[in-house]
Amino acid sequence: MSVLFKSAALVMCAGFSCAQAAENNDWHFNVGAMYEIENVEGQGEDMDGLAEPSIYFNASQGPWRFSVAYYQEGPVDYSEGKRGTWFDRPELEVHYQFIDSDDLSFGLTGGFRNYGYHYINEGKDTANMQRWKVQPDWSVKLADDLRFSGWFSMYQFVNDLNTTGYADSRVETETGLNYTFNETVGLTVNYYLERGFNLDDSRNNGEFSTQEIRAYLPISSGNATLTPYTRIGLDRWSNWDWQDDMEREGHDFNRLGALWAYDFQNGLSMSLEYAYEWQNHDEGERDRFHYAGVGVNYAF
Repeated sequence: MSVLFKSAALVMCAGFSCAQAAENNDWHFNVGAMYEIENVEGQGEDMDGLAEPSIYFNASQGPWRFSVAYYQEGPVDYSEGKRGTWFDRPELEVHYQFIDSDDLSFGLTGGFRNYGYHYINEGKDTANMQRWKVQPDWSVKLADDLRFSGWFSMYQFVNDLNTTGYADSRVETETGLNYTFNETVGLTVNYYLERGFNLDDSRNNGEFSTQEIRAYLPISSGNATLTPYTRIGLDRWSNWDWQDDMEREGHDFNRLGALWAYDFQNGLSMSLEYAYEWQNHDEGERDRFHYAGVGVNYAF
């Protein structure tokens, strides 16, 4: 799921503190961790599943927010307790809020992420790739209960692209309408796009496109929020097998999931998430995925 959606669940209790911090210009901090897994039904090239542990730290003062994070990701053979190809991802982001009012908000994020790839028994060298990011975000009040919100990320990848198979450029966006029925129930319907492409005409590495409709239905009760959500696939293709096959492969996919978040009212919050996704491919058999994630955040 999107980074913004997961982060919102983890720091929901911190939002009110951040607003207060902006008013009195005090520093506000968040520290947290997440552990996510994605299991493919049956056995295959992806071994038993995909695991991603991560930790992060955010500091904000007035319109500024500074964020550092560290991720790991890779296929895991749970029965053997080992990993295949995997990578480390330290990341730094700086966000500035230019406008912050009830009618309009606009911010801009600049970021850097390093991908340290570790290939095991694949005959490849270890790779060290970097990603640069610029991301505006916005929220516009259309009516008392209706807002238009979203973000648009632009990425540039450099170093070891022939080893990792990544395209040199990428855009990613999620934007749409947020409607509040009452204090308990809301609805968000977004359009999502992620597109990898190459500015260098001589390269065809790792190009892909994913388009989705993403809908969220947050339901709040006391300190808890339950958010059922869905991802409806509009179009997906990729040529990740570019070294052996230059043709694009099409994919048909959809996801259903639910995110539960709880605020303990003492700076501590946590989230639990589960999703089921089904994919059909032009090449190969269909896949069925089970996603699960748990996160904890402390604001001070």
